[in-house]
Amino acid sequence: MGGGVLMMSDSATDRSRQSGDPVESVGFVVLTVICVAVVITLVVNATRTSPRRAFFQIEDRVNPNDAPPASLARLPRIGPARAREIVSYRRQFVEQAGQRVAFSRVEDLREVTGIGPATIEAIRPWLSFDSRVSGVPSAPRAVQGDSEADSPE
Repeated sequence: MGGGVLMMSDSATDRSRQSGDPVESVGFVVLTVICVAVVITLVVNATRTSPRRAFFQIEDRVNPNDAPPASLARLPRIGPARAREIVSYRRQFVEQAGQRVAFSRVEDLREVTGIGPATIEAIRPWLSFDSRVSGVPSAPRAVQGDSEADSPE
């Protein structure tokens, strides 16, 4: 007799599992809707604030004419080795050209070994070019064949 009662209890539990408790079903649906809403909110906020757009504040930009290698290395596609190349090129350019700045626009960085069009486009929004660095006015780039370019000032 005890076995029959047990059997009846098991089939009652099975029916309860199959039909589901209405309170548990509503709770599951509410929790699922909340989770979906949180995920949608996070995705929408992430697409609104891209790192590229958020970095356009002038004081956060890097001037390649006076930035230390550590600051240059943080630029996209640059890293420590290219940062050292930029600083080396900058020093050589200033020594050869007098007190002029090495970079007056982003395209001037193409003269640095290892920097091509893709890198230029990646770093463009992150750079700032002052017309004066260390109190020295920026000078126009020398053209090949220009006699001033061949002789130091």
